[in-house]
Amino acid sequence: MEFIINKRFSIPIIISGLIFCFISQAPAQLAEGHDKWLGCATGGTIPDNFWEYWNQVTPENAGKWGSVESGPDYYNWGQLDNIYNYAKDNDFPFRLHVLVWGKQQPGWWLTPLDSAAQAAEVEEWIQLCGERYPDADYVEVVNEPIERPPWDYYPEYYESLGGEGETGWDWVIWAFEKAREYFPDAKLLLNEYELLGGAKSITRFNNIVASLKERDLIDGICAQGHFLENDNISSISTRLDRLAENELPIQISEYDVNIADDQDQLETLQEQVTLFIEHPLVEGITFWGYIQGRMWRENGYLVDSEGLERLTLTWLRGYMSGSAVDQNPETAPQDFQLYPNYPNPFNPTTTIRYALDVSSPVKLTVQNVQGQIVQTLMNSTQSDGEHSVVWNGMDSSNQSVSSGIYLYRLEINGDVLQRKMMLIK
Repeated sequence: MEFIINKRFSIPIIISGLIFCFISQAPAQLAEGHDKWLGCATGGTIPDNFWEYWNQVTPENAGKWGSVESGPDYYNWGQLDNIYNYAKDNDFPFRLHVLVWGKQQPGWWLTPLDSAAQAAEVEEWIQLCGERYPDADYVEVVNEPIERPPWDYYPEYYESLGGEGETGWDWVIWAFEKAREYFPDAKLLLNEYELLGGAKSITRFNNIVASLKERDLIDGICAQGHFLENDNISSISTRLDRLAENELPIQISEYDVNIADDQDQLETLQEQVTLFIEHPLVEGITFWGYIQGRMWRENGYLVDSEGLERLTLTWLRGYMSGSAVDQNPETAPQDFQLYPNYPNPFNPTTTIRYALDVSSPVKLTVQNVQGQIVQTLMNSTQSDGEHSVVWNGMDSSNQSVSSGIYLYRLEINGDVLQRKMMLIK
């Protein structure tokens, strides 16, 4: 007799009057229990083990207008429906990708229609999406609005939406106005690539965001994570901080590390993910696929075609479970808090902040990843309130330590909180 057991449930099976309970604990998602999610893009056919890793979902191509409406009023919603329903069934945040993008739109109607008719078609597309996916958590309204000739271009219908107009971005504002109307409960996002890599102007991007903020039309920004393999982590950090000047939540979208060598991929992703997760305004990372042969960039996979995990995925699981970015309110100490250090990554100094509800003996140490104490920054009784300590990258012998990941650990009355930080030289 063969029994098929769903990995998510305990199933009692009665044999010869005895009850055997087969219990299989479902693997936890990488970011389970965290206040920051790790998500992934997927096609309409969702991998069986998707839920073992990810807790946020983005359609890769299925949500693009050109994929859905292949002819006048001829719609293929099947794949997008599947992804949306999967997200809702699993209580994962769903991000719709994308309403307006110059590289993916139907081509059948552009030439014969006048400007008013073109704008009406775009509005109809946004309206239909809003009616069909009313519980979308996030909506990428416009993707890649900044031109970078010869590769990028505005949508061919952008003049029909108002063109550049008085703001320089009237067509973007038009799209967000329609999205706000038809997605009243979703968080609206602007997505752009090569911001973190430096090939596109953050100043221009921030100007668009400012125009949208003035009109209360934007709730967050997406910075794509393609093509960062050869970028200096310090430069990425600087650009991320410039995006943070918008004071909006940031999502790292379309992220991958396209490196064939396992160790090289691991080292690169360690630096970048640590930077992203520890940044106070980053709310999550969406990987752009994870299975070999089933994603856009050939060597960006985390699981090979045989189902074996690369070193990167093993590290990512350990990092997310060990980082203290999120504290469970039922188990976390209630009388003190430990905040993310700033800046992070840093060179040569960083500030560590914490708060006490009552006067307490405080021990604050810096440790290496092996758990060895590098420096004791505080070991005395302190009054209630907020406190800060600066670490200068020196050990207890006043010697400069090497680049890498360090832990800062706050111990009060036997309770401990710790976080990760990265020193870069």
